[in-house]
Amino acid sequence: MADAGAIRKTGQRFVLILLGLFVLNSMAWADSRNACSRRVTTGEDLQVALDGLPENGSHQIVCLDAGTFHLQDMVVLERNNLTLRGAGPDKTILQMASGVSSPVLVLGDAHHQEPQRPIRQVIVEGLGIHGGGHSDSEFRPDLPYLSNSGLIVRRGEQITLRNLELNDCRSACLLTEYHSKDVLMENNHVSGAEWDGISLNRAGPTRIIGNTIENNTAAGITVEFMEGSEIRNNVIANNGSHGLYLADAEHNRFEKNMIRTNAGAGVFLTCSVRDRDPVLCWDNSFSRDNTFVDNRFEHNRFGYQVAVDKAANCLDFPSPPNVSRGDTFVDSPNHEPAWEEYGHCLAYDGSKAVETVSQKEAGAR
Repeated sequence: MADAGAIRKTGQRFVLILLGLFVLNSMAWADSRNACSRRVTTGEDLQVALDGLPENGSHQIVCLDAGTFHLQDMVVLERNNLTLRGAGPDKTILQMASGVSSPVLVLGDAHHQEPQRPIRQVIVEGLGIHGGGHSDSEFRPDLPYLSNSGLIVRRGEQITLRNLELNDCRSACLLTEYHSKDVLMENNHVSGAEWDGISLNRAGPTRIIGNTIENNTAAGITVEFMEGSEIRNNVIANNGSHGLYLADAEHNRFEKNMIRTNAGAGVFLTCSVRDRDPVLCWDNSFSRDNTFVDNRFEHNRFGYQVAVDKAANCLDFPSPPNVSRGDTFVDSPNHEPAWEEYGHCLAYDGSKAVETVSQKEAGAR
């Protein structure tokens, strides 16, 4: 009869062999998923390379080599199931020529004012996207509905934008429009826009996580209707108007953001504007049912600022429709004028002001 110990050792070796084969197969499967379908060098025409990809329904991975892709016109990506991957935001750069009135990269239908179809399951990662800086127009002259933003998502679904460096944008640096939804913006650096850093226009569920959004001429993030979204763990700093400008934003969660040294409010809560002179709101368009949790406001002109009118206010709510829970304010006073006439729009639950050293010294004097 065979020795029991020998049989046991043989069985153990067999199990180890099977485990090894499983690991090798898993690694090969992962490599195949990350393998480049097409490599593009800086000497190639990027638009031609994208247009030449096979239309076979499979997910294509386009890898851009390190270096600068000098552009005289926008790059338009209209196909689904694609990853556009650079070697890193400081290594692979899409650079629009100076002064050219054009976006840099457009995901979706750029040639109709209202996109004719959605674009789905696209990832853009590891790139620097640099606009052409100042030009005479915020919009492209031959396509006047198309803003000269760094990256535009037009009616996108299941879109991921991560590890990007965006700057020198004539309009916003990141723009989503026409009911884009399930968009993830993660670990990006957004700066130097001549308008807003990130602009969300008619946005469905959007996640903005772990980004630095700073030194933009207008707001860090501006919203003209957004619902069901998550904005957390971002640094929103040194922007020329507000940190976040929220018009007609509902059912969103803002958590653990650092909001500092913005020229206006850290968070400006308002309505969608119908007329600008004088300012009039669309009916019932005030931002509502938003939750702000554990955010830190430092050295903004205001922490929260509320702007309402007769058409869009908080009178019909049994309690304030927005809540600040556990937020901290350092030299960022909150400002809600005319609440006696239009109702309270913001409740505070455990939020607190922090006395700074300079405030203590001033009190001692």
